[in-house]
Amino acid sequence: MPDHSESAEWETLNALIGHIYESILQPERWNETLARITGALCPLSWEAAFILWESSSPPSGRFVAATGLAAGVQEIYAAVYAGNHPWSRKLMRYGNGSVIDSNDIMTRDELAESPFFQNFLSPWGIDRLVCVLLDRRGGERLGLILPGPGDRDVGTLKRGLRVLAPHIQRAMRISDRIATLELAAGAARSAADFAPFAIFSLDDQLNILTVNSRAAQYEKVGFIRLVQNRFAFTHPASQKRLLDLVRSPAPTGLAFQAVGESGAECPVLVARITPQSAQQIGGSRAGASLIVTLGSTPGEAPVVEIDRVAQWFALTPAEARLAVALAAGKSLQDYAAERAVSLNAVRFLLKGIFRKTGVSSQAQLVATLARLPAAKEA
Repeated sequence: MPDHSESAEWETLNALIGHIYESILQPERWNETLARITGALCPLSWEAAFILWESSSPPSGRFVAATGLAAGVQEIYAAVYAGNHPWSRKLMRYGNGSVIDSNDIMTRDELAESPFFQNFLSPWGIDRLVCVLLDRRGGERLGLILPGPGDRDVGTLKRGLRVLAPHIQRAMRISDRIATLELAAGAARSAADFAPFAIFSLDDQLNILTVNSRAAQYEKVGFIRLVQNRFAFTHPASQKRLLDLVRSPAPTGLAFQAVGESGAECPVLVARITPQSAQQIGGSRAGASLIVTLGSTPGEAPVVEIDRVAQWFALTPAEARLAVALAAGKSLQDYAAERAVSLNAVRFLLKGIFRKTGVSSQAQLVATLARLPAAKEA
């Protein structure tokens, strides 16, 4: 006959495992998950649980999640006792995945003599803990700690934690990885949004995978058309160039002037990259294979191709960069700060530009560059 109590215990553990993995995508639910663990596995009066990064050199503690702790306990523990009491020092010696009963590492009489018990644990009647060591990072250890009065039977708790420990470890690592990726993605999005041009990443069907905040302006003024999250130039010749590049098997790129519905021009750079992919359950998901950037922000001075300016007026690369920057509305001071050079060096470059272009002021220079003939399309 099946043991119904054992079957019920496994059902409880399976439910807890589900809550552990749900907490990966919703980290704010870890407190609730700990409350479920204590409610399902702990004996009477064992109501507190917390996940803690702790170090003994130097002594420090950072709470990841907690349940059942009185107000101010986390702050007092982190400031005064973290990494600096007998339980903590002894637990540091054990390996990841260990489920440890404090009664096995020191007697309750020894604990009773410590300031940690007398000044901190005693008012709550706590003289025992069960701990799962989850991870190590440098000198820090991550542990799940469940404290309570020592005169209770903790057999069910320890059996349950031996089952749950590898799942909690895995969940913590996945959560850590997701947080790292989200921070990296957030930094990349912020950097892209600061760019003075639109940036699109596309797959081979021209579906838009990521885009920065500038993109909507280019659709508004008629350079591109976005239908059902797919990218297209309104200019047929530009769209043909893009499609030809998609069909190219090798990573390559091209630059050209797209034409908007009003006849205005916009510089475009398209890079064909090695297609990205990510493994997932059931196979893999295709990622970016094209990166498209569109010139300067509509309404700003047009971006002039540096190489064209250099060739047209026989400017050096440094002179051409400065001329294009001035045409885009930057000041000499802005350019000097951006290139980390002195203002005098920039003024010296400007004299050479004036001499070679036949102008005598920045306003004349900008007007001259604006009159350059458009690059002919192949």
